[in-house]
Amino acid sequence: MKKKLFLIIIGIVLVGTVCIWLLTKNKPAGQMLADRLNEAVSHYTDMNIKDDKAYSLKVSDVQMLVTTYVPEYTVFGVSADAYTVRPCQMDETLTVEEQDLPICNFGYALLYDEKTDKFYNVKFEEKGRPAIPDFIKANELDTYKLELPDAGAVENISLKRNSDSPIVISSKDDVENILSILEETEPTAESGGIGTPVRVENIINADFISKENVICRLFLYEDGGKYFIEQTDNGVYTISKEDYDLIDKYIPYINYEP
Repeated sequence: MKKKLFLIIIGIVLVGTVCIWLLTKNKPAGQMLADRLNEAVSHYTDMNIKDDKAYSLKVSDVQMLVTTYVPEYTVFGVSADAYTVRPCQMDETLTVEEQDLPICNFGYALLYDEKTDKFYNVKFEEKGRPAIPDFIKANELDTYKLELPDAGAVENISLKRNSDSPIVISSKDDVENILSILEETEPTAESGGIGTPVRVENIINADFISKENVICRLFLYEDGGKYFIEQTDNGVYTISKEDYDLIDKYIPYINYEP
């Protein structure tokens, strides 16, 4: 009887273990990341924090807990708005002012996973008193990629500098050359606005046209001595001054009579 009961207990334990393993295996990576962050933050009492109902974990507190309990993760930033794109450079750092603020003043964290070389936008909200963050979900961030049409699909390109009249380029060689120049770009961490960029200099509107329809629209411009390409809702990209000038040369300068 005892042996039978022992076998039943062993069977229940094994079934439970398998169920837990299956739940963990099938859980989305982003949710597992959020769960591990919550586990790390649950150790806040180890920091000898006084049980003060008005206390809120600072950004630096959370950063220390993450470094201690899940060292493969690094908190690169906090924001009231969601992060939408993976940084193209590893230079995102928390400012001194950010580190000293309650993390629950924000709603999102930019997290880097060193083991997988992935960045995540992590959503969180305030939970309980003392106020600690409750990490809800994490989404992997992708790098934007400039979307260019195939040269064979482009019948002509309309280029317009600032408020000048547009010029139309129909030569296949010129179309291919312009597209090859535009391929030499690097994404920034910005998502790209809607419409023509404002407060920038020397804007070139580039419309790629097929069957009288614009199939791709780009804005090339100068900002603070640097040069960029912006594609609506698809990122902002850096371009060298040399490449910008190569496209600018297609547009004749108009000499206005005084």
